[in-house]
Amino acid sequence: MKILNLHGVGNLVYEDREIPEPGENEVLLKVMACGICSSDESRVMETGTYHFPTVPGHEFAGQVVGLGEGCDPALMNRKASVFPLLPCFECEACRQKSYATCTNYKYFGSRNDGAYAEYLVVPAWNLNLLDDSVPYTTGALSEPAAVAHHAAVMSGVKKGDRALVIGTGTIGLLIAAFCQIKGAEVYIAGRRQESLDFAASFGFRTINIRKLRDEVNELTNGRRMDVTFEAVGSNLSLEGAIMSTRSGGTVLVMGNPKGDEALPKDVYWKILRWQLRLQGTWNSAFRAEGDDWKEVAEIMKEGSFPFERLITRKYLLSEGDEAFRFLQDKSVPKSRLMFVMHEEADRLKKEREARQ
Repeated sequence: MKILNLHGVGNLVYEDREIPEPGENEVLLKVMACGICSSDESRVMETGTYHFPTVPGHEFAGQVVGLGEGCDPALMNRKASVFPLLPCFECEACRQKSYATCTNYKYFGSRNDGAYAEYLVVPAWNLNLLDDSVPYTTGALSEPAAVAHHAAVMSGVKKGDRALVIGTGTIGLLIAAFCQIKGAEVYIAGRRQESLDFAASFGFRTINIRKLRDEVNELTNGRRMDVTFEAVGSNLSLEGAIMSTRSGGTVLVMGNPKGDEALPKDVYWKILRWQLRLQGTWNSAFRAEGDDWKEVAEIMKEGSFPFERLITRKYLLSEGDEAFRFLQDKSVPKSRLMFVMHEEADRLKKEREARQ
């Protein structure tokens, strides 16, 4: 089989590897699609993974084509996405089924080899079964969708609320979508006009972050937002989130910062004097109460949101260098990039031929 293997920072190599064999309670997944996340950009091009070499990739979907001992035979040939976190099952968090806060977890694509590969062995426990009607490329968006869904749930957003999402990336757009599904009046703020236009095409009201305070006050008659999501990871967006939220409201923080965050004193005071609720989150609930992955799978089956529109470009696994060059080109707005394999790769080749 073919893989993209990270041998060092910036050294992503397209190479061969033997197809692995599933062990007890494991399945062999024929990977059909794998998203290229902004965290992958950091790992591949800037910081590296926890060890070298490592096969990146943690947003993926595929078909079960092999079963290890102890697996349910009904899993064979099923379509599934995969919860990429591998819990220890021993710590206090795991005993409470709060697997995202496991103190000794492993993770596909960073601590363990991931899905920039044609096949991957995964524990059957980590499978999130998908309806046959869901495209593999949509299924590969399960991980960012589950993270966004978890953020919406954690915030307590409800019908009739005004919700602001700061950030026009994939997860920001998905948070906005789930808030809208819950009946909230949704606004999304960002810097680039092209990105704001893309957000508006989904029916979200948009705000230029440079005018955030003035526009929020005008749009809400000075009341501000009930719930604000910080989905960027910058000082500007964090300050904007706090200053945009009404007294007693909720600020949900999930942006992944590049460096240290610091607040001006008058902004920090607003947390105290407006009695704001600050909530942090980084992942999702899986195989527990409020399972975000099951909820997302159902939404994908229903077709109530056009997930496929979030995929900016698709690439063959052999086009890793080209994909990451495009990912790093900040002059071009983009949502999710995705590697496709097997039948999905054949489909991409035919689409390219038809455009020529």
